[in-house]
Amino acid sequence: MKVSKLTIKQLSTIINGDCRYTPYLSGADLVKLFNRHGFRDVYESGFPSRWVYVEENMKKLNGSLEFAKVIEEILDPRSFYGTEFKASIAVDKINEIISYDGYKVIGKGKKYKIVNEEGINIEPESLERYENDFLSDQIKKCDDKILEGDYDGAITNARTLTETVIVGILSKYDPEYRYKGNLISGYGRIKKLLKLDPSDNNCPDSIKQILSGLMSIINGLANMRNEMSDAHARRYKPEKHHSKLAVNCSKTLSEFLVDTLGKQYNAE
Repeated sequence: MKVSKLTIKQLSTIINGDCRYTPYLSGADLVKLFNRHGFRDVYESGFPSRWVYVEENMKKLNGSLEFAKVIEEILDPRSFYGTEFKASIAVDKINEIISYDGYKVIGKGKKYKIVNEEGINIEPESLERYENDFLSDQIKKCDDKILEGDYDGAITNARTLTETVIVGILSKYDPEYRYKGNLISGYGRIKKLLKLDPSDNNCPDSIKQILSGLMSIINGLANMRNEMSDAHARRYKPEKHHSKLAVNCSKTLSEFLVDTLGKQYNAE
């Protein structure tokens, strides 16, 4: 999620509670909040003004998944219990602000999620349910490296993200298979396990065409890593749109695999 500096300034007072919409958070509370989203700060003498601290940290998170997660945490209805504030009013105010950047907050079960203007989740929910610390780290690294201009590094992490999901599924549901670092071979095994082979699938032809394309994505991720990433001697310098393509393909493919797993094995 990436927004303008003006949006960050407006959101900061809502995050720290210096407004009429959200509970007040002390400096120590704010440190705990941001430390849950990747920071390692310490609340001590010389701590900056609360609004400065929030604004600077949100600038650092801008463009990453954690930016949205901070806002979603602030809007957790449980934070409003026993206070004079209402989460629904805070949601309306935040929507007023982030609409200028193409985002909105929607209700999702008992909580709130940020989606883009097309209604697509900033982060795939199934990945969120499936995630472990390493997987979560790869998702964050993908987005952070694009933001930092480390495009070959983002491609490396995109491949690792897909590999993490594939290895995780195989280790749990196909323990006899020994993954040896070959992404294409690993996906071939996943294809049989999750019944994703178009020739063995009774779905419409349009879905079969997309399923056939998944193998091309796997081949592309494997070869992009070999040709453009920082994992090997680079033969081609990737640009931003190349790394975004790799990262977004990896996220979409990974979410589809987890969703399919949940459908077939009742693992959701």
